[in-house]
Amino acid sequence: MEIYSIGYHHTHENTFCIDRPYGMGDCWLFLLIKTEAVFNIDGMEHYVQPGSFMLYSGSMPEHYGACESEYIDDWFHFGVTREDEELLHELDIPVGVPTKLPAIAELSTLIRTMTYEFYTGGAYSRQVMEAYLQVLFHKLSRLLHEPSQCIPEGTNPHFDALIRLREEIYRDVRRIGSVTDMARELSMSQSAFQHTYKKLFGTNVTSDIAQSRIQHAKTLLTTTNLPLRQVAENSGYSSEFHLMRHFKSFTGMTPTEFRKMRR
Repeated sequence: MEIYSIGYHHTHENTFCIDRPYGMGDCWLFLLIKTEAVFNIDGMEHYVQPGSFMLYSGSMPEHYGACESEYIDDWFHFGVTREDEELLHELDIPVGVPTKLPAIAELSTLIRTMTYEFYTGGAYSRQVMEAYLQVLFHKLSRLLHEPSQCIPEGTNPHFDALIRLREEIYRDVRRIGSVTDMARELSMSQSAFQHTYKKLFGTNVTSDIAQSRIQHAKTLLTTTNLPLRQVAENSGYSSEFHLMRHFKSFTGMTPTEFRKMRR
């Protein structure tokens, strides 16, 4: 896949309308719709809610625009190969059908990053953009087919805080307190916190903490000569013995064995 043009959070007046009766040839179009919009498909009008997406293949007529107020979307035009079309089919992403998503914040943030990369360029920019597209469509497929693991934006007041908390867990697990402390900081009961966290991310918070510690320990074991005591301390473990027991249960080998194998 190759991006031809892209835009993030573009705002248009209420007169905005796209009318391409013959599509755009080999160029596909992806829309992430942030305000109510109207789409004309096979001569029928469809009123589409905010938080929806639309994927046009190059041969499809494109007729869409604002309803009564301004129209806002993220968008990109891109080219596809036969293999790319097969991937979209395997991911079961609908083409030519406006589709409501349970959440769009993650996709929109990714498109913002893609827009910056596209217009600033740099070494390997094309390869980076191709990788971003792969990530976007896989994330989109997950939103479509595993909606139970996603909390729609606006339905939970702790949505943004939980996103930031998970980022912090994987960024610096040493700074993470107990589950009780995390729940208290979010003004939630411990049971409500754990239930909401698992519903949002598809895993429980203790598993995320454990995975983060193991990943951090693996990085230190393969990139530094730190003794196990310091590896344990820098990975959030209370002692090197705790690290060794935990590491063996996750990987089937001791930290020392892992370090020797990877060098």
